[in-house]
Amino acid sequence: MSARRRVVEAPRGKRSAPEVESIRVVVVVDEEADDSYLDQTEFDDRRAEYQRGDFHFVGVRAEAEVTINGIAQTLVSGGLYGIESDSKEYIEEVAQDEYNDLRKILTSIGVSTSQLPQKIERGWIQWRT
Repeated sequence: MSARRRVVEAPRGKRSAPEVESIRVVVVVDEEADDSYLDQTEFDDRRAEYQRGDFHFVGVRAEAEVTINGIAQTLVSGGLYGIESDSKEYIEEVAQDEYNDLRKILTSIGVSTSQLPQKIERGWIQWRT
């Protein structure tokens, strides 16, 4: 007669809740942007502006420095790239969308919503160009 094995779950230690140290939205230069749409005839003026250096392409992502069980982590939203740098209002919209995505990530790992404002705060957007 064979012995029946019994599976017992190992006790879990008390884990501390993740702690948000800082949040920022970063705008970075997009070196690999697809500018081929500027080759269309209706974009001749915009192509000339691009060639003069009036704008470049950027990416926007949200980042959070979080401490999880005593270990510092950087969590990052997926980001959106290929944005014209002079599209300030659109960049702000994307910044909010990226923060919303990051907020979902943070709450999924147990960060309290009381630590996370609904909207990005003044000073969070950092240009790294």
